[in-house]
This record gives sequence, C-alpha cells and structure tokens, in this order.
Amino acid sequence: MLNKLSAHRLVLLLLILALVTGCASTPQPDADPDTDSRTAHQDPATETQLLRLEAAQILAQEGSYQQSLDLVTGINPLLLPEKDLWRLLVLAAETALTLEEGHLALQQISRISQLLSQVTLEQQYRIAGYRADGFALTGHYAAAIQQSYSQTLIAPDIERQEAAREKLWQHLSQLSGEQLQDLRDRERQAVLEGWIELALVRQQAVENFESFQQLMDQWQKKWSRHPAAENLPEDLQKLAELSRTQILHLGVFLPASGALSEAAQAIKNALIARHLYAGQQEQHQPKISFYDTQSASLDELYQQAREDQVEVVIGPLAKSRVDLLERRKKLPLPTLALNYGNDEDFPNRDLFQFGLSAENEAEQVAQKAWQKGFRRALSLTPEGSWGTRVEASFIAAWKELGGEITHSRQFGESRSLDAALRQLMEVQLSQQRHQRLTRLLGQQPHFVARPREDSDFLFLHANTAAARQVKPALSFLLASKLPVLATSSIYSGSPNPTRDRDMNGIAFADITWYLSPEGRLQEQVRAAWPASMDRYGRLYAMGVDAYLLAQRLELMETLPEIRLDGATGRLSHENRRVHRELQWAQFIGGLPQPLPEQAFEQQQLIDQIILD
Repeated sequence: MLNKLSAHRLVLLLLILALVTGCASTPQPDADPDTDSRTAHQDPATETQLLRLEAAQILAQEGSYQQSLDLVTGINPLLLPEKDLWRLLVLAAETALTLEEGHLALQQISRISQLLSQVTLEQQYRIAGYRADGFALTGHYAAAIQQSYSQTLIAPDIERQEAAREKLWQHLSQLSGEQLQDLRDRERQAVLEGWIELALVRQQAVENFESFQQLMDQWQKKWSRHPAAENLPEDLQKLAELSRTQILHLGVFLPASGALSEAAQAIKNALIARHLYAGQQEQHQPKISFYDTQSASLDELYQQAREDQVEVVIGPLAKSRVDLLERRKKLPLPTLALNYGNDEDFPNRDLFQFGLSAENEAEQVAQKAWQKGFRRALSLTPEGSWGTRVEASFIAAWKELGGEITHSRQFGESRSLDAALRQLMEVQLSQQRHQRLTRLLGQQPHFVARPREDSDFLFLHANTAAARQVKPALSFLLASKLPVLATSSIYSGSPNPTRDRDMNGIAFADITWYLSPEGRLQEQVRAAWPASMDRYGRLYAMGVDAYLLAQRLELMETLPEIRLDGATGRLSHENRRVHRELQWAQFIGGLPQPLPEQAFEQQQLIDQIILD
C-alpha cells in the first residue's frame, strides 16, 4: 500500500499522524507545488486543519476510510480557506457514504455546505446526489426521491441527467404501493408525480399481469410529454415481455399427516382462498393440484407432477427435504420451497426458497436500528435453540454493519427475565460500588442503583408473555427511556390493548396482514377458518404469498430488483432465497401503530433537512 505514495506525501502523512497524536516536534517537509495544494499560512491553526485534510485524503485514497473519516470529522471548517471547503465536503460525504454512515454523511454535508458562499451548478448536483444516498441509507426514501429528482433538474449534461433519473427510479422501487399512493397524493411537482405514477404502474402490474397494458396505456395518455414516455425504464420493457406469459398449472407438495400436517393444512387453505379470490378479482387462475409428501418420494412426486403437466411446484415444507433439493444440480420443475435450507449459496437454479425466518427478522431489526443512528446494542433472547439462532443472526448482522454489542443475555429456566435484564443493565455493578463505599465510610450513604448508560437500544426476541414484562422491568431499573426494538414474536397478531399496554413504546417488525387494515381476502380467510387463523395467521399469509410468488419466479430471476407487496411483507430475493421486508409498528395505548418515520432518531438534522 505505502509504495503507491510519493515520498513527499508519505512524509506528509507521517507528519500529520504525529501532529494528531500530539508529537508536534516532527520537522515539516518543504512544500511541493506539484503535489501539495496547500499554501503557506501564518495562522498555525489553519495550517493544522489543512494538514489534517491532506492526511485524510491520502488515507481515503489508500482505502483507509474509517481513519480518513475520523480525521475529517475533527476538522474545523471555520478555520479552512474558502477554496478548501469544497474539498472537505466531498471527502467527508464520500468516505461516510462508503462506510454506509448515512447519518454522518448528512451531518457533514449540512455543517460544511452552509459555509460555502458560492455553489456552482455542478456542486449543487453533487450535493443533491450525496444527500439522496444519505437519506436512502437512513431509510428516508421519500427524501431520497426528492433529492434525486432535484438532480434531474440541475444536471449539467444529458449523461448525468440520465444517471439521476436511474437513481430516482431505484429509490421509487423501495416504496410499497401504499407508500407510493401517499407520496403521489402529496406531490405538487408534475414531472415527479408522473414518475411516481409510473412506479405505481410497475408495482400493480407485478401483482396482476393482466392489468399491465391497460395501466401503461392510461399512463402514456396522461403523461405523453413526460421524460420517461419516450424512453421507458428497462425493467418496464422486460415486464411487458414477461406479462404476456402466464403459469397455467401449479403443483403443491405438502404433508397430509405427521408433525407438519396442521401447518400444511393452513397453507393449503390459504392457497385455495387466494385462488378463489383471484377469480373474484377477474385475475388469472392457474389450475392447482395437491400432492402428499408423506405418501411418496420427491422423485415420484416430481414424476407425477410432470405427467400432470404441472409447470411450477410449491413446496416441500420440511426443512430436511429442502436440504435434499439444495444438493441437486437440477430439478425436474421450477420449485418454490416453503422453507429455507442450510446452504445459503446453493447452486440449484431451479429452486427458490420462501419461509417465515426469525433470523431474517433479526437482521431487519439490525438494519432498522442502524438506519436510526444506533451504534451500541444490548441483546435479550430466550434460552434454547430458537433464541440462540436469532441472537446469533442479530449479532452477526449488527457487527457486519459496524455496530457494537455492549452486552447480551438469555433468559429462561437458568436465569429469570428480571435477572437477565439486571445483568444486561449492570445494576449489580452499581450495587457493588455502593457496598465498597459503605465499607470504606463505615456508614450507609444514600443509594439508588443506576443502570448502564453506554448502549443505544435493546434488541428483544421473546414471546408475548415475556415481552410484556420488559418495559415495566426497565422502568423499575430506571432505564425506561432505553429504546427497545423487537422481532414479530412479541405480538400475538390479535389486538389486546388491556394486556399489551405494558409493551407501550416497543417497536417491532411484523407481516403486512397484522399491521395494515384488513382487506377483503383476509376477512374471507378469517371467516372461513377463525380458530386456525388465530393460531396459524402468519402461515395463512405465507400461503397467500406463495400463490403469487410461484407464478413470478421467472420475473424475479430476470428482474431481481423487483419487489412484490405481499401479505408477509415486501418480497424480493437474493440468490433465490425470498426476503421479506416487514412493516414496522410501535405499541401505543396497547395497540400496534405505524412506527413514526422519525421515531428514535439520533440526529435532529434529518428532520431539519427534510423540512427545508
């Protein structure tokens, strides 16, 4: 790495590092007008800031982004000459974005850009782009869309205008159909409204192929002069081709007996209900044939399905059978398994996997916490394989993002939830300090146990009964303000405001069916199987989504960026493992309410920029 640096810049870097650590006696190298943009300054403070900036640039060029960002955030822009402020802004924004530090990028852009007395069109374009990326990293996609749209208006040339439009289109794909409708209803800029409506066409057509051409004709008629009218986004052109072909026959591999039979029956009920609902909505209805996995081998089932002219298989459900399919190089028919195997990089391109993974939920909690600006986490999970797997998934995802686990504990038979929380909050250390002070003074000083204050939030994975104990316990430990983010396991799926008031303030991720107003299909399912829905509600939602996913496997393979709005969340895939992007809610008055976009924000800066 170091051999890439010129001798002068290497000496300069060593000098800066010495200055940063207080070794100011190191001799300063002579300025090189060809490689050093700094000029001599009488003010030592200004010269020090310029040296720090130069060192930060060298570190960034060599890939040491964190060290570079650490130096940049310590630079006082008020001490820099006007001509060096832009250099500082670019370095701060790009290093922070490279490290996926969206909050920090926005903060640095705000504090530096307001000092620029003049900003060229090119600079405005780049600032808008940096802000768009920063907002996307923090989950503020509506704000990211606004910034990308601004780029399309101020782009210095056609090439960069097209790049801004592509980025705008990508940000629009992050929003669900409901979010797009809300954004459209609030939008007052005609061209941007046209982009939003085009994104709505994409979202609606993905779920209903038959509607695609009609929706496009309506959009073209209304927006004939829109920039996208002459050059449609590439994914829409491919969607037009794929929408002309429909799956005619689905085969479903489920057990009719055994340990998984009740879960399988719930999924079967949901598939039938979704099939009937498609007819009510005048949507395409493929034929469905069911095959019992307990009565024959997988090879025999595939052979029978092919003889019956099945085109796509849904199932199997057992994890062990999905593992068997993963090991095969090829399958007789495209298959949507209803569970995840153990190999995340399975090579079988005929196999997609879809399930209700608590580990995936833990990863989403980590992502949401990171977007909120949290960096230090506590973890509380139950003893046993269920809790251990989820804990491991959360910790791995959190550390990969760059977060720190300050402490983790499990509760169960060997340790009560109250004891686990006391250990997490290190209340016993406060008590031990009090005991030492008592022995030292020979008397009892006034004492109130204090919890730790070095953590940003608590990750919680627990069942409903245990989750109801967490907030009261935190209040007793004087930690009521500690944010708590949880998986869906804390919510039963049935509103119970009287008992769930103890969870007020807890945020959690869950399926669309539980957190959005009930639609006609869900009402029909609940009316037909009320007792089963109460117990297996999430499996019913899974069956509903499997019906559509199985008909969209080719679409997802061809356009991996496409997302479907499903009953279990927004559905996408990575390496043919379906990923569910859950909705977020927070208990307020004992009821789950949509999580406010600014909830738990660690920086007021984002509110300010969005309002501006």
